[in-house]
Amino acid sequence: MDADAARGPIERSEPDFAAQLHQLLAAHMHTRRFVRGELLWREGETTGLLVALRVGRVKIYRLLPNGRSVTLFLFGPGDVFGFLPFLDGGAYPAYAQAMEPVEAEVMPRAVFQRVLVAEPALAVQLVTVLGQRLRDAFDVIQSVSTPGAQSRVAAALLGLLSDEGPAGDRQQLPLPMSAHEFADALGMAPETFSRAITDLAAQGLIRRVRPGQFELCDLAGLERAARTPLR
Repeated sequence: MDADAARGPIERSEPDFAAQLHQLLAAHMHTRRFVRGELLWREGETTGLLVALRVGRVKIYRLLPNGRSVTLFLFGPGDVFGFLPFLDGGAYPAYAQAMEPVEAEVMPRAVFQRVLVAEPALAVQLVTVLGQRLRDAFDVIQSVSTPGAQSRVAAALLGLLSDEGPAGDRQQLPLPMSAHEFADALGMAPETFSRAITDLAAQGLIRRVRPGQFELCDLAGLERAARTPLR
């Protein structure tokens, strides 16, 4: 099972090109702090900020016609985002909200446009970052469209496996957000998510350690569950 294919909207670390992009922009940015729950921008706004996160997490989400929200991305320290309207002149396609106290280096749109003209190397980095974001968006679509809550939850849990952690079973799987938000990111009700977790635990694939944290008990079994849309 390709772990990256299961990540969907779950937090992930980007390759070095995000760090390289930040390095090119750092001299033109200034520090700004956001309190928990504060919006960095709203869907439909055309002005905004290019953001390089230093501390905290920011979720990118859209509101559905029925009033529910769907989390598309969850960014953490080291991630660079928020530049799409700067490039195409369009509006932000989603909301950005601080999930906890956030400290970031930011750059207004006007400054970014001047720097882009003065630093052509930025264009190459931006294309690479945008390509990764597009792949992530396709992962979200795949996750939401997969029939069966249990398989989607299993796939999302596999996406939490650390590339730097020990191989095999007994890895820790801490949720990067509340269980309610995690369920929302997967496009399901919290009750459905909870039932899927209970089913996976009953099969001996995972173990609840504490609220919001699980232990992997059977990697091969969880991979099979992710591929089998039974529920």
